[in-house]
Amino acid sequence: MVSLTFYGGVKEIGGNKILLEDKGTKLFLDFGMNFNEHSKYFTEYMPPRKSSCISDLMSLGLLPNVKGIYRRDYCKHMGIDDQVENGIDGVLITHAHMDHVGYIHFLRKDIPIYVSPETKAIMDMFTETGAGGFSEFSEVKPSFEMIPLKTKEGVRRRTSRDGTEKREIRVFEFGKPFKVGSLEVTAYRVDHSLPGATAFVINTSKGNLVYTGDLRFHGRHSQWSHDFVDAAANFEPEFMITEGTRITQKEARTEEYVQTESGKVIKDKKGLVIANFPIRDSERLLTFYNTAVENNRKLIIEVRQAIMLDLLSKYGANGLPTSDDKNIMIFYPKKSWGLVGREGFTNEQVQQDYSTWEKSYLGCKNVITAEEIAKNQDKYVMFMNYFQLNNLLDIKPKNAVHIRSICEPFNESMELDQERIDNWLKLFKMYPEHKIHSSGHASGPAIFDMIETIKPKSLFPIHTELPGKFRHLSMKVKMVKQGTVYNL
Repeated sequence: MVSLTFYGGVKEIGGNKILLEDKGTKLFLDFGMNFNEHSKYFTEYMPPRKSSCISDLMSLGLLPNVKGIYRRDYCKHMGIDDQVENGIDGVLITHAHMDHVGYIHFLRKDIPIYVSPETKAIMDMFTETGAGGFSEFSEVKPSFEMIPLKTKEGVRRRTSRDGTEKREIRVFEFGKPFKVGSLEVTAYRVDHSLPGATAFVINTSKGNLVYTGDLRFHGRHSQWSHDFVDAAANFEPEFMITEGTRITQKEARTEEYVQTESGKVIKDKKGLVIANFPIRDSERLLTFYNTAVENNRKLIIEVRQAIMLDLLSKYGANGLPTSDDKNIMIFYPKKSWGLVGREGFTNEQVQQDYSTWEKSYLGCKNVITAEEIAKNQDKYVMFMNYFQLNNLLDIKPKNAVHIRSICEPFNESMELDQERIDNWLKLFKMYPEHKIHSSGHASGPAIFDMIETIKPKSLFPIHTELPGKFRHLSMKVKMVKQGTVYNL
């Protein structure tokens, strides 16, 4: 018997965690964070308690109560009975957005995680930079363990300095089938706002299953998505799980639109140009890189983006600049003692202001400080998100503009963040901002065209708040419920 159980993505955007079972094989499709439900209880300043994180998240319905899948060190410390061996055979990851990858941290390290090369690069970036409290994706830092003292008298708590352990990450090749237990899986590259985005076709004992992940048909690499649709149609699938984030959107603006309109804003501008876009969106980074170069400017990025670009290059991504590109500068803000850029201090003293992962780029020739930016404001396009706005006090922008290239706020927390952003922009006379954005998700007509081309016999719409918008389609459409088992 083949079954699907949806533990996330049900009447919500993201949080995909879908359990596929067939002939003894158990396979999760993504293992993401449920943003809306998570934000009901937690914030950046009040995260889940590490000492009881798995039991807490299961109590709130944020993690599925599935035996044999969670970290042994956590389960032992939290008194969770988890003696089952081989709880699942693997996890297929479509891409490295947190709503698809965010809860991998909690999984046992020996469960195979199947990813594209670019997704591996971004997971490595998360692990290296410690972006978030539960962001060990490629490696695991054992917790709640006691180890003997060097004197062999007594014990102490194990810390990250005692080393990490590798997670079982398996990188697949696009278009080349691979096996997970009894299932044959083929991965296809699709266009999305993050590199390495993937859709899957899975051969089950009841017919082929298509899982779209997140995708679009209006990006710089739209042909990838069209090629996937053609390939999926040739499989004549019985079942299809599709995203529907923008199902009510009639049309979508392209990445070329963002580049053209941003160029119009920047052209002949005499002051600093500040651009806010998703920090891991390499396509948007490339857009502003191109726009900066076309207008005889350099693009200023932050250290996490420099690491991302170099990791993507390491894993074979093409068409992107690297951190040492002649048109890229790496911004180092003041931290701790605020010694960067100040005379009279040694390199060692300056480095003490930064985390280990930040230090590796500090000696690069293209490092730039706020004071240096302030002197030549008309030479740069600068990435700056919500968490960096306090650096404006050092830059003191004049005749500057702010380009907002992210989605509109869709919950109360984001609305409060936007209010603070507006306050900073008003302070430095950059309000109102220029809103120039292109979505990472397909429009409604594009989604419907994709479905009618692939022609599954049964459809499961997820990653949407409006699954009812799919009811009119010609195939059998399932309105899924959280935690319900669907036999195929």
